[in-house]
Amino acid sequence: MKKNILEAARALEEPMIAFLRDIVAIPSLSGGEEAVVKRIAEEMKSVGFDEVKFDGLGNVHGRIGDGPQVIAFDAHIDTVDITDPDQWDCDPFTGK
Repeated sequence: MKKNILEAARALEEPMIAFLRDIVAIPSLSGGEEAVVKRIAEEMKSVGFDEVKFDGLGNVHGRIGDGPQVIAFDAHIDTVDITDPDQWDCDPFTGK
């Protein structure tokens, strides 16, 4: 089973990296996360979530399955602004 999970994860490596680069590149300073929330919802739909919806606070919620157990995953998606771009060797929002 462990081998199957590892193989499945490796098969998804490139699309996962592309998605993470996408969301890193979308400006999402605190209070301005709408575009990145929409991109996350798009990805949730494309990978087969049964339900994807937004709440009144601008969060995205996704559901897979309809069993009696619920697992909630909560994360921040806003980013911190760059105060001095000259301190970076590359644009930190490119996901390089």
